[in-house]
Amino acid sequence: MVNVEVQPPAQVQAGAVLYPPLVVSQDTNDSYDFVQVALIDSYGRVLEDQLYGTLSTSAQSLTDRSSSHSRGTGEYAVFPNLAVGYAGVYALQVSAFRMDYSSPDGAVAVLTASAITTQIMVYDQSVATEIPSPDEQALLRRLRRSGQFGVPSAPR
Repeated sequence: MVNVEVQPPAQVQAGAVLYPPLVVSQDTNDSYDFVQVALIDSYGRVLEDQLYGTLSTSAQSLTDRSSSHSRGTGEYAVFPNLAVGYAGVYALQVSAFRMDYSSPDGAVAVLTASAITTQIMVYDQSVATEIPSPDEQALLRRLRRSGQFGVPSAPR
């Protein structure tokens, strides 16, 4: 199962990098080779060439023994630089894949799990930066402190 740990902002300006960044986790007994994100419209259709940034990544382990947070260890995938090109109402579809190297046709990516984020309203004009929830802020701090996820600081 793929879990959306940090939701994208509810509103953003077209072309601006989403903050907070999308962060997803996987259950400890699941095994994925990579995670992809796609922009979808209100009908669930994938929209090509409207989402920019790092659209595919692999989950990495985060072990934080100093944290009092119940999830001291986990596998997280961070999408730190996503931007939507055009005004509209969207969501992000997160898909986790496992590679099957035993296929007679060669290596095949197999969809194993997916999730959809909350709605994102994209405007042509600037909007206020959204403040993540306290739990999201704590996770973003842990990921940023590890130095391996490329989590950006909040825009000023």
